[in-house]
Amino acid sequence: MLQSFLDACPGIYFVTSPEGVITMANREAARFFGQEGVEGRSLLEAVHPEDRGAFQASWARLPEDGEALRAVSRLRGADGHDQAFSWSARRVSDGPAIHAVLLPAAPAPAVPPSERDPERILRMLLDNLEIAVTVVDRNGYVTLNDGKSLITSGLGPNFNLGKHLPEAYAHDAVILENVERALRGEDRHYIVEAHGVLWENWFSPVKNADGEVVGAICLSFDKSDSKRATQELQNRINLIERQQEVIRNLETPIIEVWDRVVTLPMVGVVDSARAARVMDDLLTAVSKQSARYAILDLTGVEIVDTATAAHILSLISAIRLLGAEGIITGIRPTVAQTVVSLGLDLSRVITCANLREGLRLCIRRMHAQATADASMGALV
Repeated sequence: MLQSFLDACPGIYFVTSPEGVITMANREAARFFGQEGVEGRSLLEAVHPEDRGAFQASWARLPEDGEALRAVSRLRGADGHDQAFSWSARRVSDGPAIHAVLLPAAPAPAVPPSERDPERILRMLLDNLEIAVTVVDRNGYVTLNDGKSLITSGLGPNFNLGKHLPEAYAHDAVILENVERALRGEDRHYIVEAHGVLWENWFSPVKNADGEVVGAICLSFDKSDSKRATQELQNRINLIERQQEVIRNLETPIIEVWDRVVTLPMVGVVDSARAARVMDDLLTAVSKQSARYAILDLTGVEIVDTATAAHILSLISAIRLLGAEGIITGIRPTVAQTVVSLGLDLSRVITCANLREGLRLCIRRMHAQATADASMGALV
């Protein structure tokens, strides 16, 4: 009765063991798998090698409650050809057997010839992608020059069509060399600026069945936008560097307040990095202006760390080595405590309460020096 029922089924119907070994099959199964050896054959052997992993995983997931499992796999028939089947398998409720049926899977919709047309596909690419394609024959004459990039770059379609490329670009050594090497059978990749546009090019030779070069194809991308973006980025970097230079000049404003007297008013936090810049700028100004006195005004500085305090005292010593005298003015109590806590020798450091007192001291000393020099001159 069961065999009669199976034979009446229009599809490929069979019964297998849990391992997938066929124990019973209908006529359609015998026709597909071969009249001999259907029963006792492992179903997995007929599955296409690329589908076996998925098939085994699906087969192992067959529900125990009799629910059907459906999938699509390719199976090889007796004629040696592979065919896609939509299959359904179900475990029987009263035993280990598995009933399965195979029905031919619906074929993929045919692609109209017009949509497979290489020229149509190429046209779509040229019209929609930012590229340009140039084809030259074995003698270097352009037989195709088309693409959206030719239009967006302002050159226009067919810009080089009919031209002898080696002659047209004889003045450009980069283009000329790469065209000639492509026509000699080499693949070329290069970037060049031409007609105000930055092009990235891939040039490949075209060979016939005998390996003879019969021309070359060049695929070009307009890289001008990338170049402009890079230039804009560089301009911004240059602007930032100029702004940083202005900031550095503002944070160390060295002023000549009197003849041969310079002052550096400092405001804000003085860290080690800023103290090092102050030393460089102030020593340069002292040397350049032949200053006799350099006043370092700390009125606007609330806090300095121990390393900065050491830098400031070192700056006074460096000024003295240049033949000038360093004077510190406007020291805040917190700054004074930091300097004292270091245990540094302050006996040779001249300090004044504020900038005005420091300038007055410089003027008084220079006047006394001038008077002394005049007296010495009179005695001589």
